[in-house]
Amino acid sequence: MDVYTLVFVCTTYLSFSKILGDSPKCDDSAETAKIVKSCPQNNNEWNKAAKIKGCEKMSHSCSSFVYHCVINAWGNETIEVCAPPVMIVGNVCAEYNYGGGRIQRNGNVNCEECPSYFSNESYKYQECYEYVKNVKTSQTTQLTTESKDKESTTQGMIYLSSSLTPNEESARLYQDTDTPKTSSHIIIIVICVVVGLAAIAVVFTVKQRSLTGKLFACFKKTVLQNEDLNAQPSEIVIESVEEGLEVKTVLLDKRTHTFIQDTFRELNES
Repeated sequence: MDVYTLVFVCTTYLSFSKILGDSPKCDDSAETAKIVKSCPQNNNEWNKAAKIKGCEKMSHSCSSFVYHCVINAWGNETIEVCAPPVMIVGNVCAEYNYGGGRIQRNGNVNCEECPSYFSNESYKYQECYEYVKNVKTSQTTQLTTESKDKESTTQGMIYLSSSLTPNEESARLYQDTDTPKTSSHIIIIVICVVVGLAAIAVVFTVKQRSLTGKLFACFKKTVLQNEDLNAQPSEIVIESVEEGLEVKTVLLDKRTHTFIQDTFRELNES
């Protein structure tokens, strides 16, 4: 193999390695990326969409700027973007990677009808776009089901509420709103009652002691007054008795003397 043949082989290999591998990062492509509802289904639609996008008129620092309509990395959206094309191999779909700023193969989304193809010809293989539609339909169905479940639950609650009497409804609403707070309310009430009883006990004890002191002082005063009063009448009575005895004695002596005189007078007269 001569030198020219070797150089040709190496150049060809490097060229195809760039095409077959992931395209180089193109930061300018991120500014053109836009989520769309659907991608073109044929060559005419592709050309019209490419013309509207106008990638070739945009300034960029990438190796090339070509219109693409591919899926995203999660396989749930389709994206229009201007980026360098790349060869997709391995029966998979092409994707645009925001973080890498490039078109690349999506190893998670298989495409049975896809041979090796250039990424800017993705419209030829609608299987990749159908995959996105199925994912969206599945997500929509799931959301609808969840919404219906919530609606059924809400209707059930409304029916339950409508079937209750006003008193039962009031009781249920009171229970729903106040049940989480009932325990805390009970604790607060118990604490208030205990504190109130303690305060009443303290006040009662203080007043009782004060009243007992006053009663004791009054009783003592009364006893002392009674002792004084009892002492004075005794002396008065004793003095009165003594004076009475003297009076009686004097009267008795006078009567006796008079009787004797009368007796002697009668004897003398007889």
